[in-house]
Amino acid sequence: MKVSISHTLVIAGLLLLSPVATQAQQNYTIKTTLKIEGLPAEYAAMAEQEIVSYIKDNQRKTEITGMMGGSVVYYDGKKMTSLTDQMGQKKGYIATKEELDAEDKAKKPEAKPTYEYTNETKMIAGYSCTKAIVTTIDQDKKENKTIVWFTPDIKADRSHANKGGRGMTDLSDLKGFPLAIEASRENQGMEMKIMSAATEILTTPIDDSVFKIDAEGYSMMTYKEMKELSKAGMGK
Repeated sequence: MKVSISHTLVIAGLLLLSPVATQAQQNYTIKTTLKIEGLPAEYAAMAEQEIVSYIKDNQRKTEITGMMGGSVVYYDGKKMTSLTDQMGQKKGYIATKEELDAEDKAKKPEAKPTYEYTNETKMIAGYSCTKAIVTTIDQDKKENKTIVWFTPDIKADRSHANKGGRGMTDLSDLKGFPLAIEASRENQGMEMKIMSAATEILTTPIDDSVFKIDAEGYSMMTYKEMKELSKAGMGK
């Protein structure tokens, strides 16, 4: 059974809690711990990852780090730049908003998720959160449930929440900002349990230099080339 590192990171993309704020000026630095259960032994080093998401106005940057390397994704509402460094192999690609939108339109339409809001609450990283159960139906007609803990106190627009997150659960209609997620998903015949929780949230000003893209040393490709390479790696 072959599990590609890049594909596993796409699954991790389910939990990238970094929508773009496009209205009032906002600064959020959100630190999140991600854990994946059910990976084969050879990918055990990927079972725990740290995510740092930076949100400032219309700019977004998400950093993922783990024992086998990491990745950085930049998105400014116009284009997405993704850089991945896995065991010293540095690769990256750039996708325009038009390319991402075109791919979304070409995908087979899926039913919108349904949301069940509960009365359960708990504190996460200093914010009061409410539990919601999100139900989706995938293309194989399989029902998937995701537990989400969200807060209404982080006022970030979620209209671009899924850009660059191929395979993400659509949480754009959630009544708040998700700070913890728990989901079970099947990946190439394996059952995986994916869990994330915010550990720290800062609202101090973020310098624009944080969003400066540094692609030096990376082998860059187009979005189309990246998609073709991913399909080849997954045997499609």
